[in-house]
Amino acid sequence: MNITNEAKQYIQSMLEQQQAKGLRVYAVEGGCCGPQIGLSLDMPEESDVISVINDVQVAVAPQAKELVTSLTLDFESKGGQPGLVMVGAPNNC
Repeated sequence: MNITNEAKQYIQSMLEQQQAKGLRVYAVEGGCCGPQIGLSLDMPEESDVISVINDVQVAVAPQAKELVTSLTLDFESKGGQPGLVMVGAPNNC
């Protein structure tokens, strides 16, 4: 998993606003497309693998480990709506 510098700045801003320590990546099951990647500003769970990627603490749930190997988090602002985009996220549909 990679985090671009633009995404890092956005994530760090969100962490400060929410008084959170890191980003958590997890798998969301269900649907016809298979598991999807979820992101949250939650505390890590006991089984998560914690890494620091581009100065951001990232906890990855075991079920998401395979989903994030080629994932890059980037920042994008479309129509005045800033947010993270997941480049290389699995698309099973």
